[in-house]
Parts: sequence; C-alpha cells; structure tokens
Amino acid sequence: MGGDKKVIEISEDGTFIDTFKVRQGKTKLQMMLEKDHKMCTLFAENGSNIHFEADGSDFLSTLKFTEDLADINNYERDKMMIMTSDQGFNRKIWYRFDQETFDSKISTLRQALITSLESYSNIPQEQLEEEKSFIDKYLERLVSKYDSEHAYASKLEKGNPSPAFENYENYDGSTTSLSDFKGKYVFIDVWATWCSPCKAEIPFLEALEKEYHGENIVFVSMSVDKQADKEKWRNMVKDKAMSGVQILAPNATGSEFTRAYNINAIPRFILIDPQGNIVDFNAPRPSNKEEIHKLLDVVKS
Repeated sequence: MGGDKKVIEISEDGTFIDTFKVRQGKTKLQMMLEKDHKMCTLFAENGSNIHFEADGSDFLSTLKFTEDLADINNYERDKMMIMTSDQGFNRKIWYRFDQETFDSKISTLRQALITSLESYSNIPQEQLEEEKSFIDKYLERLVSKYDSEHAYASKLEKGNPSPAFENYENYDGSTTSLSDFKGKYVFIDVWATWCSPCKAEIPFLEALEKEYHGENIVFVSMSVDKQADKEKWRNMVKDKAMSGVQILAPNATGSEFTRAYNINAIPRFILIDPQGNIVDFNAPRPSNKEEIHKLLDVVKS
C-alpha cells in the first residue's frame, strides 16, 4: 500500500472484514482506530488471512492476532507495550541517570524485547534476525548519545538557572526577553506552524491559559519557524486567535535557546520559576491534563 490510506468501516456489532493488496512480500503497515487515534503495527502479505480481536477501550493490551502472521504481529504488539511501559526508554528521565543505572535500564529493556521475541515460535528465522538487529541498533543509538545527553540533562536539572532568550521578535512588533517575566512562572511552548502535534496541543494550551488566568504565570509560545515563514506564523497566530505571548525564535531550531535546551523534537514545554530557575525542562503536554495540572498547581501555592 506504500503511502496509501484505506478506511475500513466497523459495523455496529464491532466486526469488520475487508481485503487489500500490498506491493510485494511481507509489508509493515500502520493500523489505527481513527476515532480514538490508537495505533499498532500490522504485518501483511498477499494471500494471508489475518484475524484479530481487541477492545477499543483498552486496545493494545487486549489486541490478539490469530491465523496467518499471528506471531510477528503479536510480537509487534508486545514491543509497543514494552516501549510505552515503565521499561521503555524515557529520554527525559534516562539520561539523568548515572552511567551504571543507565546501563542497567538498557540491559533490562533489551532482555524484555528479546524475551518477548523469542517466545514466539512461528516467526521466520530471517525476520527474527532482522528484529534482533533492530533491537541492537536501537539500543546502541541510545547508548551512543549518553555522554552528550547526560551533560545536557545535568545542566537542566530542576533548580538550575534557565538558559535565557533575549529580544526575540514578538507578534505585536516589540521584542521579548525571558527577563521581562522575572517574578512570574513562565510556561513556554516551543512549536512551529509545520508541526502537526504542536498544532494539536493549541486548544489544550488555550484552555490551560484560561484556567490559570489571574495566577502568577505567563504563557509564552515560541515559534521555531524559519524567518522566511514569518507571515505564515503571523497568519496562524491571527487565524487561531492564539493568546499568551507569541514570539518567533531567530535561526528557527538553531537559536541559542533551543540549543541550550537540547530541543531536537517539538512540541517541547518548559516551566521556569519566578527566580528564573528551571522547574521542568521537558514538561507534560497540555493535553496530558492530569500531569500538567499536577505540575502547574505549584503556581497556586
């Protein structure tokens, strides 16, 4: 199917049946419950009869494949559950660990993945070796980044002075610096107009701003759009009537502030205290209502 998309309707009794053709061999697809945005990997090949059952309210943990390609698809489900569990890699936390603890976490994750993989007897040897190679390369990549990431994480510990931004262009035509907000908590959303996950957070951020209106906190949205896309940024701020302080970082993702916070994926949310010190360098997203309220309720204390 390549980059194609096929929508399969689920009947009122919760069942469906459909057919589709893949280009060649065993093809790795993404299957998503569109309404709930719950996703899993699906291996398929022409001529195979794939059957699965799942409870939409607890999709991954109840998902079970039978018939053709059941073992590899059930392993992919297990892998996703492991990756999203407490055993899975958490960049925000793991690179803060000392070397011994980090290595232990890597070893535990490797063992969980290999144990799951080897528990299935009907995965072809070639695919088994490919998956073991993927696990090795994935974990080696995490390990290779430890020194640099740990150095950043140490600088960004809670209570350390926050990296600053100075004279960033404001939507209203003025310039804005982090020091302008001394004495207030500052919640920063690093985003861009081209970033779909960023745009998905905007309604939740707007709701958060309304909820904490009048509290000792200011909400800053820092766009990392390129200067060439300045009008696109301005138009989106206007069209979506985005509130809070709207600023544009110079040099897009290469600004001093984004480099200092080691931001290599967005959206990124940051909370800074009234003294200019870091509270959380990688705060929960506004859509994670329980965790973000737990964090921001400090402004009410």
